[in-house]
Amino acid sequence: MIAHIEKDQCTGCGNCLAACPGGLLSLTGAEDVNRRGVRYAVLSDPSSCVECGQCELMCTAGAIRSGKEEGSGYALIRKEGIPPHGGCYLGTLTKVLADAAVHLGIEKDMVIFEKEASNINLDVETHSYNDDSFYADGLAYKVEHPEKLVILICASSKARSTAQFVERYAALRDETVTIVNTLNWFETTEILEGITAGGCHNLEELARTSSASFLARAGVRTPGEVRELARFVEKALHNQMAGKPFSVVEMLFPCLYRVGDRPQSLMPFEQVDRINAWFDACVAPDYEYKVYLDR
Repeated sequence: MIAHIEKDQCTGCGNCLAACPGGLLSLTGAEDVNRRGVRYAVLSDPSSCVECGQCELMCTAGAIRSGKEEGSGYALIRKEGIPPHGGCYLGTLTKVLADAAVHLGIEKDMVIFEKEASNINLDVETHSYNDDSFYADGLAYKVEHPEKLVILICASSKARSTAQFVERYAALRDETVTIVNTLNWFETTEILEGITAGGCHNLEELARTSSASFLARAGVRTPGEVRELARFVEKALHNQMAGKPFSVVEMLFPCLYRVGDRPQSLMPFEQVDRINAWFDACVAPDYEYKVYLDR
């Protein structure tokens, strides 16, 4: 099926433009906006589309359906819950988890514990909190419901949460859960060069000291990185299904909302592109994408 774009769902971030190998996608002109008030993606030459699925893979808003991949979790994504800031890579995590649920046939067994700000909008059992009790509650839930596949969506961002997760990870032993940690805090000054990078390097320490069964880190800003993240998440869930000790999968990305000075409207793709270029130069080199532990 040739890529179908829900124009009113599009947030205008432009992620799909670079992903299309044929350069067939573009944004509409300045006067042609959707219900969100932004320029939206269009397919310029449908007859040349090779149905590779790259555009759907990179869409963070659930706006593109290519039909390329069998078992896609597209139908599990609650489109109305997409974060209001364009290009938010938590939308990528939402899609990765949706696809994993369908690929593994675990839609009815997947249970997500998250902070409300995580915005993982799936039609699976989800427990959202406005405080940190999601973590302890998620671990307790797994003890009470060992047949369920529990996913804890965490964020190591500012110094406080980084230190908090050092303590939390140190306390883990044989808990059979899947932790997805988002490394996405990068506060901004008026110019990107003045930014202070947050986040942590807990994964490296865990690989040396923990009883984890699987530890890995991936990016999310290219099709290859998203596919790797998807493989890591499915591997972590496989380990949980097999009763192995906990897994941690980290995903590294710029928080466009914070780096963009907390925009109250959707960010134009030119600004997203600028932030990604800065991120590639100043942040990504400090983190290695790989499997740190697999046993």
